[in-house]
Amino acid sequence: MSGGYIDNRGNYVKPTKSREQLLTIALTNAVAMLVAERLVGGLHFSSILSVLVAAALFTALNLSIKPVLQLAALPLTLLTFGVFALVLNGFMLWLAVWLIPGCTVSGFGSAILASIVISLCNMLIGWIISKF
Repeated sequence: MSGGYIDNRGNYVKPTKSREQLLTIALTNAVAMLVAERLVGGLHFSSILSVLVAAALFTALNLSIKPVLQLAALPLTLLTFGVFALVLNGFMLWLAVWLIPGCTVSGFGSAILASIVISLCNMLIGWIISKF
């Protein structure tokens, strides 16, 4: 319950993300997508603008739609010992890239692999940011 507070009715209130936090997440996703493009052969962006737009959409999808999908897929995720979470991450990346002109992913396997690279990059960047 860190970061939240109890309101006057006794309900725990979780704070929303600030604009600065959302911008940091989107820019971190953009850097991670550029790294994934270099490491995964099936992911391609035509310009830096397409990367930035894809990162913004990916961030929006991860903050809005992904929690609902995670809840719906919880039995399958538990049944596969968490492996289905990788499929869900790959789907979110595939959806973001599919919606943005100038972005391509060659297949769903490439999307899953790229989402793993993006997650690892985000963890590393988050760790580096937390040290400052």
